[in-house]
Amino acid sequence: PKTAVTIRLFEHNEYYTCHGDDALFIAKELLHSTNSLKYWKTSDPKKSLETIYISNKQFEDILRKLLLIKQYRVEIWKKAQKASNEWTLTYHGSPGNLTQFEDILFSSSSTSQSSSGVLSCKLAQENGVTIIGLALIDVHTLTIKMCEVTVSNHYSNLETILVQLGPKECLLPTFSATEDNYLQLKKVIEKSGVLVTERPKADFSSKDIKQDLCRLLVKGKDEDNDKFEMKVGVMSEVQMEHAKCALSAAIKFLELLSDKNQCNRFHLKTHQPDLYMRLDTAAMIALNIFPDQRQRPDFSELRSLESESVAVNYFTRLGANAKSSSLFGLLNHCRTAQGQRLLMQWLKQPLTDMAKINERLDIVDAFVNDSGIRTYISQDFLGRVPDFERLVRKFIRKKANLEDCYKIYVAVNKMPKLLEYISEFNGPHKGVLDHLIVEPIRDMISVFSKYIEMIETTIDLDRIRNHEFVIKPDYDKDLQECREKQLALESKMHDDLSSVCEKLSPHVSSTPVRGRKGGNESVKEPVRLVYDPKQGGWLYRIVRKESATLQKQLPNITIKVTKKEGIFFQTIRLADLNTKYSSLNATYNETSKEVIDDVLNIASSYCDSLSQLAEILAQLDCLVSFATASVNGNYVRPVLSNEKQQIHLVDSRHPCVEKQDNMNFISNTVELDRTKHRFQIITGPNMGGKSTYIRQVGVIQLMTQIGCFVPCTSCHTTIVDCILARLGANDDLALGVSTFMSEMLEMSTILDIATSNSLLIIDELGRGTSTYDGFGLAWAVAHYICTTIKCFCLFATHFHELTSIEHDHSSIIQNFHVDALPVNDELVLLYKLKPGVCDQSFGIHVAKLAQFPDHVIEFAKKRAQELEEFNNDDNGKENHGHGFASSESVDLIWNELEQLKSIKDPNQAHDMILKLLNKAESVGLM
Repeated sequence: PKTAVTIRLFEHNEYYTCHGDDALFIAKELLHSTNSLKYWKTSDPKKSLETIYISNKQFEDILRKLLLIKQYRVEIWKKAQKASNEWTLTYHGSPGNLTQFEDILFSSSSTSQSSSGVLSCKLAQENGVTIIGLALIDVHTLTIKMCEVTVSNHYSNLETILVQLGPKECLLPTFSATEDNYLQLKKVIEKSGVLVTERPKADFSSKDIKQDLCRLLVKGKDEDNDKFEMKVGVMSEVQMEHAKCALSAAIKFLELLSDKNQCNRFHLKTHQPDLYMRLDTAAMIALNIFPDQRQRPDFSELRSLESESVAVNYFTRLGANAKSSSLFGLLNHCRTAQGQRLLMQWLKQPLTDMAKINERLDIVDAFVNDSGIRTYISQDFLGRVPDFERLVRKFIRKKANLEDCYKIYVAVNKMPKLLEYISEFNGPHKGVLDHLIVEPIRDMISVFSKYIEMIETTIDLDRIRNHEFVIKPDYDKDLQECREKQLALESKMHDDLSSVCEKLSPHVSSTPVRGRKGGNESVKEPVRLVYDPKQGGWLYRIVRKESATLQKQLPNITIKVTKKEGIFFQTIRLADLNTKYSSLNATYNETSKEVIDDVLNIASSYCDSLSQLAEILAQLDCLVSFATASVNGNYVRPVLSNEKQQIHLVDSRHPCVEKQDNMNFISNTVELDRTKHRFQIITGPNMGGKSTYIRQVGVIQLMTQIGCFVPCTSCHTTIVDCILARLGANDDLALGVSTFMSEMLEMSTILDIATSNSLLIIDELGRGTSTYDGFGLAWAVAHYICTTIKCFCLFATHFHELTSIEHDHSSIIQNFHVDALPVNDELVLLYKLKPGVCDQSFGIHVAKLAQFPDHVIEFAKKRAQELEEFNNDDNGKENHGHGFASSESVDLIWNELEQLKSIKDPNQAHDMILKLLNKAESVGLM
């Protein structure tokens, strides 16, 4: 049966059609117009069928948007016979399984494919504990990853793994509405923006996993079958039974065993989530790691990514401001598709190993201080590196050609020069640079030496300047004879060109072109003879402004295409010569087919080496990108220490905000120490910079742990195991969760997984409910973090009364406020952080800045004054928070608050919170 997230397209000879709700979806969501809708008559005269016609040209774009951006499934149906009314399913695909659409989606040079894995999950009970087995298969990087984790409350560790692995689709066993575990699991996965696909329970069986792995995993060159099977047998006996069941389902879903080209290509790895900083979806959004994270930019377009990637041109299309609106955009100076993919991975997987972080920082430091090497690598070398992962995929699928072989040749042939440049570096980090970059590149040069020799021996490099990728003619006498005939035709074409130029020269301005090889002189020709295989072969080109003159002086020409660079046309004579040339080309290619096949087979044997080279160059690309961003942003190297448990940032800045147009960013110093003053409460007016301040601390910490320099004048920090965020009002209408419930669930998750090594960023907690209820919860949460979790915390709030908690925890909590200055009934925001409490609310001033109507402002002032007088009369004096319950009162209800962590049902949690609030009020907490 068809699901709501499946779109069916019906293929006709020259177009496609789509009907009903699917047609409405495409018209409204993709084309943003219903003008293209047609209405077919049905058997019921009162009803009509919505229909949309899709041309072959539109089809590729719509298919890409459905699969990569909207993350829908797509089915293509076609008539079994022309005269028949029976339609059969011919192609199908989903975000995690694009195999049948690869040729369409990624055929153009402007589009490539990022790692696009499918994740499979299986739940199981062991001794009363819920275990989840996970297996991810990525057919583009040819990797299989497995892991098993114990399910935590709210499946928070699964959400972390989803962020780290970034799957496009997740497989679950078919389950019923009464299976609460799977229902909760599905909600978490969908909340992370991943498409859920249910598969038969029988697919989640590991009985055949050993023989499946024997067919899929890479076999060593020196391994015989017995030794290989023994190795796979040992690997398949690892204690991850549930992960193996999940892997079996993923193998069946992708139909890997039915494609012999996939055999013995994959590498098996164990994913270890604890090696990386924990980040959940809320933290990714709060820290602006990726653009439009709420719309999941692929990772949609951004995972289609990589338009040689869509991401290579992504920010160019959006402009400079959009580029700096996310950390990915700001740091992305990568020149290769694989470099951008690795940057995405690093941002989702910050390191927790100080030695590895310092290795990256050492290399970034070297590139920052040597502009010559940095410029050469970025501009001269990496710009010529193709998408090796995509090329490997083409070789595996037998879709590669001589042009692909040549792209590899160009890149690997430039590596000796690259090695020469990097080897000349004699800075303080030469040892690290040699170990991570120089030695691996030297090994790759040795591996590809034979490849370079083969290409230079077989491919006619002289003809590549005409975009002709053919075998050298001296391989065969027939090829030589064929080539001689082609050269004779080219000579006649030049004769015809001379004739055309003579007719046009008196009437058009000449086009300056460079002289022939070996000469520096310039010649002037109104028309150029060019070879473009995509347009059918040999053509004449003239600038577009001469269109009228061209058709007047040469009325019998055929205009093939008009582009930015000019008008491409043929005379009758050139068309005739080109037809003969094309015929000879076909003969030439047919004669050299065996040699071409041999070249492609030999090139295919380098797939594993190409994958290794892609990893090396991707890492180099990312580190040079970090260095470029650090130089452009005037960043400094962070100093890491496990002994000094502190976060000390001098004159820190938000890297994205400071890059916005007309921005004069006000820096602030941050001092957090594990042994004292590890908790900051920040108050101040809206728009005063509270949220920016607490976010920038999280962003700088993340930048440090991916190995990049940071926007400060000095940075001394330690390793944190996770960054957890609760920022701003948020609701989830699709899940029926209110703003208040949403922030309670988020805080419950944070309190459940935070450790003493974590960094918490909390903004406006409790504003989703009444003032007293919200304040009580904010106080209780702050108290628990101080006394139980004992981690770094930045807590921005509008509850000024909350600042009085400093009196109970003076050695732990510090109050700060963002400064603002009222001047003549106006508010000047200073954006500077200062010690102490903000002594007044500036809400009305901010409303005035937002240009509220004057009568509304005046009414608000009057009501605020009345409320203030009421409170003063009621209490006998102004209450600055000291009349609230002490921390001892908080302890009375805290045990019940902790029970929230084990509640998974939102409605039950809501009832529990209401009871808790009533009790808090009864003990004087509110």
